[in-house]
Amino acid sequence: MKIIDRYMVRAFLGPFLWCLFIFIIMAVIIDIFSFIEDIVKFKIPFTSIIAFYVYYAPTIFLQVTPMAALLSTIYILSNLNKNNEITAMKSSGISLWRILAPILIIGFLISMITFIVNDKIIPVSSKVSSVIRRDELESQKRKSSQAKIIENVAVYGAGNRIVFAKNYDTEKKTLGDIIIHEHDASENLVSKITAQSGAWTDEGWKFSKVIMYRIDNVGRMIGKPLFFNEKVIALKERPSDFANREWRADYVSYRELKKYINNFKGAGTKLVRMLSVDLHYKIAFSVISLIIILIGAPFALITTRGGVLIGVGMSIAIGLLYYAFIAISLAFGKAGILPPIVSAWLGNVIFSILGIYLINKRA
Repeated sequence: MKIIDRYMVRAFLGPFLWCLFIFIIMAVIIDIFSFIEDIVKFKIPFTSIIAFYVYYAPTIFLQVTPMAALLSTIYILSNLNKNNEITAMKSSGISLWRILAPILIIGFLISMITFIVNDKIIPVSSKVSSVIRRDELESQKRKSSQAKIIENVAVYGAGNRIVFAKNYDTEKKTLGDIIIHEHDASENLVSKITAQSGAWTDEGWKFSKVIMYRIDNVGRMIGKPLFFNEKVIALKERPSDFANREWRADYVSYRELKKYINNFKGAGTKLVRMLSVDLHYKIAFSVISLIIILIGAPFALITTRGGVLIGVGMSIAIGLLYYAFIAISLAFGKAGILPPIVSAWLGNVIFSILGIYLINKRA
């Protein structure tokens, strides 16, 4: 590693780690204050609060890492620019891209770490933190609240079954738009059941408007489907299992989500489309830190009077615009306006091109 590389790496990592630490602490404090009244009112144990934030920390890490990378990039480059070090390096024949290379490599490494945390740690930590918040931090409050409609419920049930429902009413104990997939020991799909609605009764789960399919090893339907106006299906899962298993894309890894989508192909284009957007975004999300470095770098090199403040303001504004664009693009993808892979990557592509263009103008 050359001297300039070591210099840039040390200059970047210090502010980055400090910003990361401060942002995580601030996020925890803000979240605590959002339900401090409930903590006092219901005498929530301190150990439960600590346990929740230990498991919630990886989620906060993912949320604040891009902004920490942005501010660190602005800090290091604006300081170098203010002290004319950038000018000196360029006068020595070092291109701006070569100066930025160590920071961009760190951004790439941050993206890799983000993907690993999002794919390996978050599926476990987010489930545990959600259970702690629901059962220990909000249980008393929930007892006095009104009924809750849970969207996109998925249960990996007994008998190699996956049960998906578009919604679950915790008070009425009813499911809506149900899809049940049953697999054999080799995880091949052997049957599929769809139902318009389902209700918990003394007999068990009674479903209405039921269609049952038998599937062979290559995914083809065997014989004709069976139709039932009403049918009791012997599911071992009880209402509490559905109430506790609200489905979210961050509860599963990339591989599990891909497998999940394959299991539900043909069950409904809307469901598969929404899950496909989440699948592609799992990778697209990981490179946000790298792209936001590309966005922030050219603004940190503004040399006019008040350039540092202008650069900070403009880079943060464009960073927020970037997040807004991503949110809109994902919404368009889930609504079917854009293909899933396009909706997940469109913001990254456009803003990376913008960043590259602006850096070339400063070069």
